[in-house]
Amino acid sequence: MSGRVRSWCVYLATAAGLFCVVATWGLQWAFTSVVLFGASAAIVAATIWAEDGRRAVPKIARVALAAGLIAPAAMGLVVVCKLAGVLVVLMLAGTTPALTSLVRARRLARGNRPVVQPEPATPDLPAPWRQPAPNSSAAEPVRELSALNDDALCLAWRRSFLLLEEARSAAERLSIVEQRQKYLDELHQRSPEGVAAWLASGARASGNPFPYLADHQRRQAG
Repeated sequence: MSGRVRSWCVYLATAAGLFCVVATWGLQWAFTSVVLFGASAAIVAATIWAEDGRRAVPKIARVALAAGLIAPAAMGLVVVCKLAGVLVVLMLAGTTPALTSLVRARRLARGNRPVVQPEPATPDLPAPWRQPAPNSSAAEPVRELSALNDDALCLAWRRSFLLLEEARSAAERLSIVEQRQKYLDELHQRSPEGVAAWLASGARASGNPFPYLADHQRRQAG
């Protein structure tokens, strides 16, 4: 479903769920649940984005408001509508953009061949961030991905595609696929919006996500 249609479905389901909460437990209980869920979400979000300082305040407020309204509404739909309410909640939860982009990222990491030819080989990374050569132990992990800057991490992602193409055994191929998954997880952790934009643009297994990460960071800084 498109983003706009899904947004309207979420709004309608939330309004219907809150109406069910008020009708079932009363206005006071509904208000209390909204405050409790919102405060809990704000605490968790503040812990996650603590390093962002004041820039994290709008994000924390949005998360707290969404959780405070949606969580009680979901409870109301499930309690009042039973199976139909469960299906609505699961459908909307399963189409969350963050979840769908993560699933797509995992599928991309396990993709065997791109539709088009891979991009030219990228420059070697400085030691100790080089990937192992195809004839060496592919299972050797790249150390401390968090110490890589975004550009180096994207270079490692692109280089791993070439290693995947040159893998000579199933075990070596599986090891490289697992390493590519670690790169994607690290990229998604740093910039979920940037990774989502890259995937939405038709990302390839050999593609470079760095421009999307850099663009998102520029927009945040602005």
